[in-house]
Amino acid sequence: MAKVWKWSVVIFLLTGLLLGHEGDMMNAMMETPYLVFDLVTTVILSACFWGGFLKIIEKTGFMDYLSFLLKPLLRLIYGPILNKDHVYAYLSSNVVANLLGLGSLATLSGIKAFQRLNELNPHHDRPSREMLTLVIVNTAGLCLFPSSLIMLRQQMGSADIYAFYPYMLMIAITIIVVGLIVQRVIDHE
Repeated sequence: MAKVWKWSVVIFLLTGLLLGHEGDMMNAMMETPYLVFDLVTTVILSACFWGGFLKIIEKTGFMDYLSFLLKPLLRLIYGPILNKDHVYAYLSSNVVANLLGLGSLATLSGIKAFQRLNELNPHHDRPSREMLTLVIVNTAGLCLFPSSLIMLRQQMGSADIYAFYPYMLMIAITIIVVGLIVQRVIDHE
C-alpha cells in the first residue's frame, strides 16, 4: 500500500506540474496543515463534549432508563446471554453510546462487552454467536445523532449538513438486519 501511495503522489505532482497548476498545488500544500489542525481540534473537542454528556447521562440515572427501554430489543438480538452478570450493562451502554454518536466511547464500552462475552465463551478457539453479533451491530454504525459527522459537515461548509441522515439510517439498519440474518443462517449449518 505504501508503494501505491508513493507512486500516486508522484503521478499527481507531475500531472499538476505538466498542466500548469503549480500555484494551486502550493496553495493546497500551505492550507492543508491549518485544515488538519481545525479538523483534529473539532474532533477532539467534540469527543470531550459528548463524553461529558454521556457522563451526565450516567450520573443522572438516565442511562438506566435508556437501558431498560432497549432491553427487549437487546434480548431479541443477543438472546439469553443478557441474563449473565454485567453483560447487559456493557452491551446496553455500548448501544446507547452508539445511538448517541459517541464513537470513541462506544468503542470502549464495546471492548468491555466483548471481553466479558469472551470470558463467557465456552469455545475459546472461536468467537461466540453473541461476540459476532456485537461486531455486526458495532460495524453497522447505527446512530440517531451522528454528532461527529454533523460537526465535520458544518465545518467543511456543507449546504445541508443533514442530507446524509436518512441514507445513513437506511444503510445502517440494512447492514444490521442482513448481517444478523447471514450470521444466523451460517450458525445453523
